[in-house]
Amino acid sequence: MFDHTALLAFGAGHQLLSALVVRAHGEHGRRLFVPALCLARAIAHRPALGEHIGALPMIDVAELRYSGALAVGQLVKQGVDWQLAHAVVVGRPAPEWPEGRPVLTESPKAYAGLGVVTIDIG
Repeated sequence: MFDHTALLAFGAGHQLLSALVVRAHGEHGRRLFVPALCLARAIAHRPALGEHIGALPMIDVAELRYSGALAVGQLVKQGVDWQLAHAVVVGRPAPEWPEGRPVLTESPKAYAGLGVVTIDIG
């Protein structure tokens, strides 16, 4: 899963992330996830990124539904930035993803103690 820092790196041509997207495109059924609030933060910094991400069929934008909004709200109340909070909610273990979804990020320390696995792309 891409957080906002990974999206910005991807938009700037990060080779590993670009290769990951190409590989996902070549493997039927492979999906990459982007929390909607991470995408919103990345678009605020690089507006054209929204169209680019939207044109990639292997990327699923994870919506923020009611239960997710409640969870994000609790994290924000604890001092977690809103875009990180959405990545945490999507990345934590859940029935559909028992081991959680790893967060690709340039800022792994920002996720310390939040219950998600990170992969440092920096």
